[in-house]
Amino acid sequence: MKFGIPNLVDAIGELPERSNFLFITPPRPEKNIFVAHYINEGLNSQQPAIYVTTDLAPSEIEARASSFGWKFSDYTNNKLWFVDCYSWALEKKPVERKDIRVSGPSSLDDLSLSINQATYAANKLSPVGRVVFQSLSTLLIYNTPGIIYKFCQVLGARLKDSGMTTLFMVEEGMHQSDVLATLEHMVDGIIEVKFEDGRWFISSSQIKSSGKVELRITDKGVEALR
Repeated sequence: MKFGIPNLVDAIGELPERSNFLFITPPRPEKNIFVAHYINEGLNSQQPAIYVTTDLAPSEIEARASSFGWKFSDYTNNKLWFVDCYSWALEKKPVERKDIRVSGPSSLDDLSLSINQATYAANKLSPVGRVVFQSLSTLLIYNTPGIIYKFCQVLGARLKDSGMTTLFMVEEGMHQSDVLATLEHMVDGIIEVKFEDGRWFISSSQIKSSGKVELRITDKGVEALR
């Protein structure tokens, strides 16, 4: 399946269905744009999507997507399901929504059941779909690495079995090298975004050409420079 960034498929090819990818990105606000492309491409391709969020409210994700012309809110709870592991931290009661709520990033059993609930709904529409998990870095703040390894291993297997292709986001520079190496070992592929000298680049473990591909962020989203 296509990632959704214009011109990118020419460089990295399509992502295989029923696979798990570690999506490594700088801890910058722009990180959301890249995974939003992935979700938007799925929705436009009639593929249901699940967005697990630990560091942004679903309404904020919808608003940011809308700024690029992507109407996530039109699909919410009918083709796009948010698993909200963020709003528990808000002091004020959030606006009533019908998202799947989780009591916090340390409630991994609750989180797993919530993702299963969303997957069940998505599978009613299509045997294949997309998942964004934003992000493992937040889970690693509230849980030990060993617990997260087991959680990811079980969850990743279930998602693949359910026909999902998942991007597990992790922020670079926030974790010990052995933690990142273990996570890389557990997935089918790695996609890494870099911000260097004011320029964006992307590379992949399945990249067709050598090196990395430069990206540009515009008012319509992200595009790969040929």
